[in-house]
Amino acid sequence: MKWFFSILFVIIPMGMFALSPEEAELKLSELHKQLSASESDVRSDSICEAMRQTFIGILDQSETFEFPFKQLQFCTLTSKDKRIRLFNWNLPYLDGTHKYFCFLLVRDLETKAHVWYELEDALHEPEKLEQRFLTIDKWLGALYYEIIPMGPKGRGDTYTLIGWDGKDNLTTRKIIDAITITGEKVRLGATLFEYAGETRKRIILEYSNDVSASVKYHPKKDCIVMDHLSPKNPIMTGIYADYGPDGTYSLFILKKGKWIYMDEIDISQFAEGNDRPFRDPRLPQN
Repeated sequence: MKWFFSILFVIIPMGMFALSPEEAELKLSELHKQLSASESDVRSDSICEAMRQTFIGILDQSETFEFPFKQLQFCTLTSKDKRIRLFNWNLPYLDGTHKYFCFLLVRDLETKAHVWYELEDALHEPEKLEQRFLTIDKWLGALYYEIIPMGPKGRGDTYTLIGWDGKDNLTTRKIIDAITITGEKVRLGATLFEYAGETRKRIILEYSNDVSASVKYHPKKDCIVMDHLSPKNPIMTGIYADYGPDGTYSLFILKKGKWIYMDEIDISQFAEGNDRPFRDPRLPQN
C-alpha cells in the first residue's frame, strides 16, 4: 500500500508578523540609506512608502515611544515634558523640491499609553500661510529640529516647532510653527506670534539657497534667535532668492505665553554654546 502525504502551504500576510522596534530600526536605517542613494523619483517614492508602512507597523506598540532609535539618521524628537514624539524625514526630488513625512506620538503622562497621527504634506504654496490654522491632513511639511513646550511648567497642550524646508532649487525656508493637542484633535498654528504689529499663527523665513540662516532656540533665555534677512539689493524686496543674513539679528522672546518679536539685538549675550545643531539634509552626510 502506498501512502500519499500532502503538505498545505498557507500564505500569511507579512503584517501578521509584526516587527519589534529593534527590527524596525534596522529596516528603517537600511531604507533611509537607499533613499539617500536613490537617483529616481519613482524609486524614492517607493522607498518612502516602505518606510511609512514600517513605522505604521510599530506605532501601536507600547515600547515604541521610549525606544531610542539611535541608528536612524533622520529626525526623531521628543519634547522635554516627554509627552510628544516626532518621527520626521524628507524626500528630495530631482527638481529641487522636497516632500516631508511625519508621525506624531502623543502620550498620556499618567497612564503612559500613547496614540499616534500621521501628518500629510499637502500645502506648498497656499495663500496667507502665516495666518491660517492647519490640520494634520493639510500640513506645511518641514524637517523639525526643535520642540518647545508652551504650557505651565512645560506640560501644556501647545508646542512650538522649529523646522527646515528645502522649498525648491532657488530658496530655503525656516518655519516656526505651533501644534496644539486637544483631546483627539490636533491643530497646527496658534495665535502665539506677535510680529510687525500683528498676531500670526506661524512664522516663515525664506532666503536664497546660496546662503545659510540660523534660527535657534535658547532655553536659558526663553527666546528664538534668528539671522535677520534682507535682499542684497533693495529693488529685489520680495524676491526671496536674493535674501540672506544682513549681519544683524532678531529674536522672539517668550512673554506671558506668547512669542514677542524684537529687532536689532546684541548677539553676544547668546553665545553660550548650548544651541541645538541642525544639519542641512542637502549636505553630504558622514
